[in-house]
Amino acid sequence: MALHEFLFIILAFLSEVVGTLSGVSSSTFFVPLAKYLETVQTTLVLTATLHVLGNTVRTVLYRKSIDWRLVLKFGVPSVLFTAIGAIFSDSFSDDVFSLLLGLFLVGFSGYKIFLDSKIKVNKPWLPYVAGALSGLMTGMLGSGGAIRSLALATFGLSPLVFIATSTLIDFGGDIMRLGIYLQKDYLTPEHYFYIPVLVPVVLIANVLAKSWVEKIPKETFHRIVYIFVFIMGLFSIGAFVFSVINGSEA
Repeated sequence: MALHEFLFIILAFLSEVVGTLSGVSSSTFFVPLAKYLETVQTTLVLTATLHVLGNTVRTVLYRKSIDWRLVLKFGVPSVLFTAIGAIFSDSFSDDVFSLLLGLFLVGFSGYKIFLDSKIKVNKPWLPYVAGALSGLMTGMLGSGGAIRSLALATFGLSPLVFIATSTLIDFGGDIMRLGIYLQKDYLTPEHYFYIPVLVPVVLIANVLAKSWVEKIPKETFHRIVYIFVFIMGLFSIGAFVFSVINGSEA
């Protein structure tokens, strides 16, 4: 196994653990870094695979905590727009979308952290819009869970309900985009070996993370969500700057 493949697997494990503990999709951490280890298309299809495996495990672990009302409101537009984003994933520059996503994440999460963390934005349209936006970003960039996490955090959910609900919202869209990526031949034979390796990685990571999540108070958990979203927004902006610098030096 080459060094970059070993690092890819370690990154998948850490992303699953941190993604669960922070309430933010593992792809939010995985995608920006994994693209430096594999091609963008390989990263997209393996991210979708990681999500399908992780969501399967989390659905079993957190099945009693699912808020079905929010699942339906977020899930339907999320699945639809994930498919749209995946279809056009090879038609647009992911750098520009990474910048826009990063600016939005930093702006909104920064507001909640530093200025007004107590106000909840429970608007009737919020789940539908957030579901559509997160789905579109997930399909196109492989990472849109941070938008969904920001929206879910405004509902004051307990950590277990938050993770369970977010997982199920994500599930349908991940299965949809995985099928589209496979149809586009994003997964090549030399990367097939990742699949059986990711199974135990995901299982161990999620069992470990759940034992910690159960001990986190609700208010602390929501603040952690905002902080990690803020950090990942900075990562997205940094990835854009890095890409521009590399492009100018080429």
